[in-house]
Amino acid sequence: MLRRETEGRQETFADQARAARSVPANHVLLQMKRAVDWAALEQNLAVYYAAEGRPSWPPAVLVRMLVLEEYAELSDRQVSEQVAYNLLYRSFVGLGLDEAVPDDTTLVTFRARIGEEGVREVFDQLNERWRESGLITDEHRVLDGSHIWAKVARRSWVSLMRRGRALVVEAVAGVDAGQAQELGKRFVPDAGEKEGRGDEALQQERERTRELLTAVKDLKDARVRERADLLEAMLAEKDQPVSFEDPDARWGHKREDFKFLGYKTHEAMDPESRMITAVEVLPGNANEAVHTEGLLGQEKSVVAGGATIIGDGMYNNSRTIEQVEEAGGRACFSGLHAERISDNFSYDAEADRMICVEGKCSTGKIRVNNGDMYYFSMHDCAECPRKAECLTTGERHGKAKARRRVYLSDVRKRKVLAGEAGREWRAEKRRLRGRIESKFDEQMNRHGLRRARYWGLAKMTIQVLLNAMTVNLKRAVKLMQMQSAGPPLSGLAMATEA
Repeated sequence: MLRRETEGRQETFADQARAARSVPANHVLLQMKRAVDWAALEQNLAVYYAAEGRPSWPPAVLVRMLVLEEYAELSDRQVSEQVAYNLLYRSFVGLGLDEAVPDDTTLVTFRARIGEEGVREVFDQLNERWRESGLITDEHRVLDGSHIWAKVARRSWVSLMRRGRALVVEAVAGVDAGQAQELGKRFVPDAGEKEGRGDEALQQERERTRELLTAVKDLKDARVRERADLLEAMLAEKDQPVSFEDPDARWGHKREDFKFLGYKTHEAMDPESRMITAVEVLPGNANEAVHTEGLLGQEKSVVAGGATIIGDGMYNNSRTIEQVEEAGGRACFSGLHAERISDNFSYDAEADRMICVEGKCSTGKIRVNNGDMYYFSMHDCAECPRKAECLTTGERHGKAKARRRVYLSDVRKRKVLAGEAGREWRAEKRRLRGRIESKFDEQMNRHGLRRARYWGLAKMTIQVLLNAMTVNLKRAVKLMQMQSAGPPLSGLAMATEA
């Protein structure tokens, strides 16, 4: 017999209890919720609210909704809709079965209220929690960057010039309709007019654009000036904006054959825990390798404590090396140290001498510039079975005295004594660098960081901070499970990716 749905049956308390029990208590989202002291977080965010007025949504609820957006790749509208009917999401956010759900406008208002500063405070507060728990360590930091596509259409320069003139004329219409009509006839092409191509067409569009800017230069209206200034910036030879919707976005290159329009996320990571410790967002055309001051500034105490800062060959520049060393850190960048003869020798600090792989010791030294040149016995070198590979061509053919010379600069000597030099030290540190690549893969391909949600550098920084906060929460849950399962976290355990 067919059983029909009972219409109009009112949900009972028992029905609600059964529904609540259907949510798996060990789901990663609920573990993420239990891992944080949300009351302390709300206390820190209280400064962004007025002392009097209508009660707001609890900040912790709104922060968890923003984290859920990054976790499940949802928009403001989608997360509000899904929290309304998804019991797991509702439980993570912290709303009862009968409670209303914040709408998308509430989330937009909350982000604007606390801004980049407030989101960064939450990010730092959570990281301090992980540090106190022994999850984040301070011996190493790996730096790297990745690209994010902007939330804009990619237009040709001809199209940008035309659209820019139309926007300026539209703004003029709000001040002087007659002047706007006249300017529109002269500078705004008809909708059906075909765009030209090539350098000649672009030059014509640039000339018409300059004429329009000259015609409106005396108008003081804020909207006219804003659009005219942006259009004028597009005529510049360097660092031109490439979008009217998102003037902070820029064309950039990840490789010679790969061009993108958007931003770069520049991040520092603790390679032992694989947790993100610092975040900076840059325009797409910026070279993150010479903008390390932002990340190092967020890690002042860590760098000052002598942490090793690890990066790829892009960071091998005098500016970055100087910043790391001045801050008290130790630089280890790919390509930073060229192959040195001294790598094949050990240094005896007590006797102040070099020792070769055959166990022979240098017999003296001379001062050369800012270091010492150590030399070996001619007799020892002449009898050495390695002379064919160790001596220079001139020494082997009698054009110079047949003895090995090894130069050790004062800076290099300090690093040797501190254990910060040589192939083995560099190789050990560089093995840690690859761990940040898998973290970027997680952020980009599992949590939607490949594309921008918002327009503007400040809002993009908020997106990246929330994304980093989300993957850190996931990782923290896994590390805490490993802590409670047995002995303290080991290097091998730490290497397991979330």
